[in-house]
Amino acid sequence: MSAIAPHDKRMELTEHLGELRTHIIKSIWYLILGAVIAYQFFGPLYGFLYRPLEKEMYRLNEVRIRKQVEQQALKAPEKLRHDILTIPHATHDPPTMEEFNRLADALAWIREHPAATPLMSTIFRSFYEPFMVQLKISMIVGLLLVLPLVMWEFTKFILPALTPQERKPLRMLVPLSALLLAFGVVIAYVTMFYAMGWFLSYLDNFPQPAILMQDPADYVLFLLKMMAAFGIAFQLPVVLMGLAYAGLVTSKGLIKQWRWGVVISVLGGVFTPANDPMSWALMVFPLLGLYFGSYFLVRYVEKIKAKAKKD
Repeated sequence: MSAIAPHDKRMELTEHLGELRTHIIKSIWYLILGAVIAYQFFGPLYGFLYRPLEKEMYRLNEVRIRKQVEQQALKAPEKLRHDILTIPHATHDPPTMEEFNRLADALAWIREHPAATPLMSTIFRSFYEPFMVQLKISMIVGLLLVLPLVMWEFTKFILPALTPQERKPLRMLVPLSALLLAFGVVIAYVTMFYAMGWFLSYLDNFPQPAILMQDPADYVLFLLKMMAAFGIAFQLPVVLMGLAYAGLVTSKGLIKQWRWGVVISVLGGVFTPANDPMSWALMVFPLLGLYFGSYFLVRYVEKIKAKAKKD
C-alpha cells in the first residue's frame, strides 16, 4: 500500500497539471480571439481611446487658430479686419450675396497670408510604428475583452478544491471583482478628459509657440496605466472580503480603524499616474466610499463563517 500511495498521488498531481494546462490553453485561445476582434475594429476602438486627448487638442487648436487669425487681421486692410474677425458668422442663413462676397474676400486673404504656427497632432517616428501601435493596442484591448472568460477558467480550476462553504464567498467575489474592475476603468476614462486639459495647460508656461507632437503609443500606454491603477485600486472591497474570510479583518475593526481607510484612499490618489487634482479626487472619494461600503460585505462573510461553524 505504501508503494502504491505515492504513485496515486503522482497521478493525481499529473491530472491536476493536465487540467491546469487545459485551462491555460483555453485562456490563450480567448486572448488570441480577443486580439483578432480588437484588430478588426481598431478604427473605432482607437477613436474611442484617443477621444480624451483629441478633444483637448481640438480645443487648443481652435484657440490658437483664433489667435493667429486675430494677429493676421491686424495686418489686413481696414475694410477686411471686421470680416476676418467675424468668420464664419453671417446674419442670414443662407448668407446673402453681399455677406458671401465679404466672407469670400476674408477667406481669400487668410489663405494668401497663412499663419506660421504649426498645430498639435500625433506623430510617428518610424515607418513600422503604425503597425506596431495597432498590434499592441489590439492585444491589450483583446485581453480586456476576454478577461471575464479568463477569470472563469481560473475559477473552474480552483472550484473543485473548495468545500461548499468556501465556494459561497467566491461566487460573490468573482462577479464583484469584475464589476469593480469595469467601474474603475470607466472612471479612469472619464478622468482622462480632465487630466488632458490639466497637462496641456502647462504648454502656456513655455516660450510660444509651444506645441504637442504626441506619440500615440505613449498616450495609449498612459491611458492603460490609468485604467489599471483605478481597476486595481477599486478591488479594495474584494481584498477586504478575502482578509475577512482569512480572519485578519472584522467589520467592527473596519469602523474602528477608519483612519486606515482615509490613508489608503489618499495614497491611492497620490500614486495615480496622472496626479492632477481631478484624477486625485476621482480616486480618493470613490475609494473612501468603497472602504466604508466594505463593512456590509465583511459582515456578510462573517455570517457565512458563523453559519459554517454551526453546521
